[in-house]
Amino acid sequence: MHVAGWISISLVDVLENPSFTVWFNYCNFRCPWCQNAHVVDAIETKRIRVKDLIEEIKRASTLVEYVQATGGEPTIQADSLRALFELCKDEAHIKTSLSTNGSRSDVIRGLLESDLLDHAAVDVKAPLGNPSKYGEVIGLGEQKAVEIVEEIRSSLNLLVENVPFIEFRTTMVPTLLSKDDVVEVAVELREYIRNHGNAAYVIQQFLPSGTLIDPKFADVERTPIELLMETAKEVKDEAGLRRVYVRTQELGVVKI
Repeated sequence: MHVAGWISISLVDVLENPSFTVWFNYCNFRCPWCQNAHVVDAIETKRIRVKDLIEEIKRASTLVEYVQATGGEPTIQADSLRALFELCKDEAHIKTSLSTNGSRSDVIRGLLESDLLDHAAVDVKAPLGNPSKYGEVIGLGEQKAVEIVEEIRSSLNLLVENVPFIEFRTTMVPTLLSKDDVVEVAVELREYIRNHGNAAYVIQQFLPSGTLIDPKFADVERTPIELLMETAKEVKDEAGLRRVYVRTQELGVVKI
């Protein structure tokens, strides 16, 4: 498998739970604001055997609840992802988490059919009902976004029906998403969240740091905390969601 690296104990990748987090290389999106270009383009990469990584996971297993595969987009390396989660279950005896853009429902379906997924964090980048906006935010244009949104909807249906714990996340990039856009996302997700016993919506701060896909976003200021809080409160009112969180660099994760 090709990974940018891993961290043995993370307190920010699975909501309210410590995780062993692995950054998979490569992604099928080109979000211009993404700060992980070094991961997506495999500028920073290691080729490691899944069995060797499992040994690292075993050493940390008493301190964490989940192993999270993030990226990049882990479903691009579908065989490696499956092998990792199989060994997490069979050898490390630890729960698994997938952070995904939701665009490869076939891979997600396969993991679920094999009972290999305990938690999912789905990045819903923009309103699903607005392919033009979605295409802009993921850097692929409207035509491609029409197909992708349908895949994401399929993934959401699968995950809500089968995963015990699910997070929906939206990063509020100031020049791309307004407060109204984020509220629209939450309203669209309302039924998915209400039909699940352990689901949450997380609004994330954009940070112009790291290696950006489009360097122009280095000039975009981080999302103000006040705007994130206002948006989260409006999400609770408009979408009627119980579990709404804001994730910022300054405050960490805050429940609204």
